[in-house]
Amino acid sequence: MQAKDYPLASVLQERQQWVIPVYQRTYSWRSTADGQIPNLWNDLRDRAMERLDGRPPKPHFVGAIIYAEPAEQPFGTVNKRFLVDGQQRITTFSLTLCALRECARDAGVERLVHTANEYLFNAQSASMADPTREKFKLWSSSYDRPLYTIIAEKTALEVAAAFPQHFYKNGNIVLGQAPKVLAAYWVMKDAIAMFIKEREQDGVKPEAVLDAIVAGFLGGFQIVVVQLGQTDDAQAIFASLNGKAEPLTSFDLIRNDIFHRARKSNEDDDALYETHWKSLENSFWKEEVKQGRLKRPRTDHLLTHTMVAETAQDIIVGQVANEYHRFAKERAFATVEEEVQALTKYAAAYREMEERKQGGSLARIAEFLSIWDSSVMHPVVLWSAVNDMDEAERTKLFHHLESYVVRRDLCRMPNANYNRVVASLLTKMHKDSHPYQAFLQQICASDSETARFPTDSDVTRSIVSKPIYDALGSKKLRYILSRIEAGSRDRFDEIVSVDTTNLTVEHIMPSRWAQHWPLPCGEYAPGEDYFDILTGPLNVSESVRREMEARQVAKQTLGNLTLLTSSLNPSLGNGPWSDKRESLRKSLLALNRDAAEHDVWDEASIERRSLNLAKLVNKIWPYPEAVTASESLETVGADRPAKLP
Repeated sequence: MQAKDYPLASVLQERQQWVIPVYQRTYSWRSTADGQIPNLWNDLRDRAMERLDGRPPKPHFVGAIIYAEPAEQPFGTVNKRFLVDGQQRITTFSLTLCALRECARDAGVERLVHTANEYLFNAQSASMADPTREKFKLWSSSYDRPLYTIIAEKTALEVAAAFPQHFYKNGNIVLGQAPKVLAAYWVMKDAIAMFIKEREQDGVKPEAVLDAIVAGFLGGFQIVVVQLGQTDDAQAIFASLNGKAEPLTSFDLIRNDIFHRARKSNEDDDALYETHWKSLENSFWKEEVKQGRLKRPRTDHLLTHTMVAETAQDIIVGQVANEYHRFAKERAFATVEEEVQALTKYAAAYREMEERKQGGSLARIAEFLSIWDSSVMHPVVLWSAVNDMDEAERTKLFHHLESYVVRRDLCRMPNANYNRVVASLLTKMHKDSHPYQAFLQQICASDSETARFPTDSDVTRSIVSKPIYDALGSKKLRYILSRIEAGSRDRFDEIVSVDTTNLTVEHIMPSRWAQHWPLPCGEYAPGEDYFDILTGPLNVSESVRREMEARQVAKQTLGNLTLLTSSLNPSLGNGPWSDKRESLRKSLLALNRDAAEHDVWDEASIERRSLNLAKLVNKIWPYPEAVTASESLETVGADRPAKLP
């Protein structure tokens, strides 16, 4: 390993090609106000001002680059230098030269246009093996290359014409949307142009300003260049580097490791990238999304779920890169291509779960898990989606998984142990030639409160006795009540299409019930809670107090909840049952019409409705043992008609 510092001109002027290996991440320097590009421009501006003011120039160190050269390169061809670290810097320096060239072109300083081109391109030669490629002094990453080569070869107007979707009608770039390579070039170009204009107002000619910028850039910027020897492990050195301006994601680290090993084993890493990996290098996968408490790029979530699905072990998101390295070593794939295929086969299924455009069982379970914020179950779903399983069994498996989660939530059972549940399910499914049957056996195997599948009796007791409104929240309850509504409609109702997506979850007996809703004993309470009682004018008997306590629980149970339109709810408010009953009677929803059949709405009515809702819940989300092998797919978890009392 050899290290030495050089002026930037010395590093860029040689007949060479800086190659960004496929395993390197894409260009990531930001052009926003707090990004690296404005900071770099500030440094460059300071170097230019030193020269314009006649001050002694100060060398400005801009970090280091590390590269390795292939052992044997054909004579006459352009020497390739593979960047191990520093691709962000080298790419930015090349984009800066493109920006300087454009400003020199606008100012009519052709001399500096040619100067910039000499640092961007190698002179054509008959000895080049591939002139189309070797003319570029920077061979960018596969993802960034198409855009970079256009910037390097075209004028700014031609670049803007090639990518009109990234520009406003006034010619300004859409900074938050444009690719980072394009944004860096455009922001640097505009900054240089503005600086020239400012100095011109002070009487400095554009050519002198450009000369100062070029001199400060190529002569004032100093960079440390580290050349690795043939025995140095480039990937190990890359992984151990610290002080990154833009931290590497788990996806970056895994990609680096994979493609470095591909090159070492003489596999075609460019072909590997184009065939299998390129589809993961786009804005969809880079977008940060929240799952549970973590907001990370989709690629990191994909890799974590994939690792759990493949290993049947609980994987911590922050440790997924280390776990992947161990997984790849233990699995001992015949080729890196086979390894990448094993990794990326989950991508299509995961994207379908995220977008849910195709419908079907995978979209339905994905929608459910999104509402429940239960991405911990994704590995089971993904493994089932990509492995050879009968579609009917896969659909039933997804439905039982949903039943398990819904029942446990209704029974107020903890979900902190779901990661272990998932690992146990996958372990069983991996080993069995009939994964659906293995899933059923395992999900019903536990007797522990942290993992067991609640029985019908568990569900009924909980629905009747436990407050559920605050525990589940409106999104989950709307889903449950919407499914119950579909399951409670008779044949006449089925010809009417009811959209429940715009409905809200509301109490039938309102939260503020004291004024219009007498207790079972016939008395009106002075208030709904103890604070109202203590501060009110009247004392209450012990029997009234007990009835108040029972009501406070009953009003939060499932039997007292329904779905209402937002326009209907304000008209109902905290009014008496007689008014609310008439409005519910006119509703299109069976949930509301059946509730309106009650002459009185009290604790007894709520309990009766709760019991009936529990029966529907146990049919819609059945216990697995209740589903026999002879049942068809259409009857499993179907919304079967059931008349509410």
